[in-house]
Amino acid sequence: MTPRTILVHVDDTDAWHTRLDVARTILGDGADSGYVMGIYGVVDQTERHPYSRQVSGDFLAKVDAAEAPFRAACEERGLRCGWHGIHGADTNLIAAQISANLQTADLGIVAQPRQDDMGHTLTHEVVEQVAVNAGRPLLVLPYITREFPKPRRAVIALNEDGASARALHDSLPFLTGCESVTLLAVSRDPVAQQWRWEAHRDTLGRHGIRAEIEHEVPNDIPVSDLILSRCADLAADMLAMGAHGGYDAPRLLRGGVIKSLLPELTLPLLLSR
Repeated sequence: MTPRTILVHVDDTDAWHTRLDVARTILGDGADSGYVMGIYGVVDQTERHPYSRQVSGDFLAKVDAAEAPFRAACEERGLRCGWHGIHGADTNLIAAQISANLQTADLGIVAQPRQDDMGHTLTHEVVEQVAVNAGRPLLVLPYITREFPKPRRAVIALNEDGASARALHDSLPFLTGCESVTLLAVSRDPVAQQWRWEAHRDTLGRHGIRAEIEHEVPNDIPVSDLILSRCADLAADMLAMGAHGGYDAPRLLRGGVIKSLLPELTLPLLLSR
């Protein structure tokens, strides 16, 4: 199902314009019937705003002032839009309110945090919390992203967790027309689970999507590094995976793989749970 309602994160950087353009691209020819929800939220890490209920009047004014430019940018792109400004800067508040808003949308779009922008955008922790708790797919763009053409080579990282299956199905709108789709099965015993990977492949085939199966056995290399390395080998331009830390380690804290992967992200990442 092509997303019709897309949440776009807005912050103090110019990168939210790129995220809005990506939303417009995803909506495609039906953009006039789609809807974009802008949500402003930054984690201010200075001593001036240590807690969500102790932000200054200047900060609150900044939140409110972000609405008009967003609405103007949407109008310029022919997009119907809504707005939600988070009047606080605490990590948990930002994560909770973005998650709550994302639950009402088909897809969320945020950006990979970078050190230079800390205090003006999200943190890795917020992205991780939203991906794990929102219950809707979250597209994380590398901070270097300037556009998001339709993927040509996609990788779907799979394990036995249900979040992997959700990621595969959430990625369907992006897979049509791909030159190659790789199901990257990460498991200690890939042979015993071969029936599972083949069933996923066959399901994609019924949607007209041809996929190849590859196996990766976790070893001394972190799973996040293993996945990103294989994406680089395949020249992938999109990665989809479940939002959890349970690749062969179900007792790890949820989101553990995400936390390791985000700082090194070099391609658009679709997270689902």
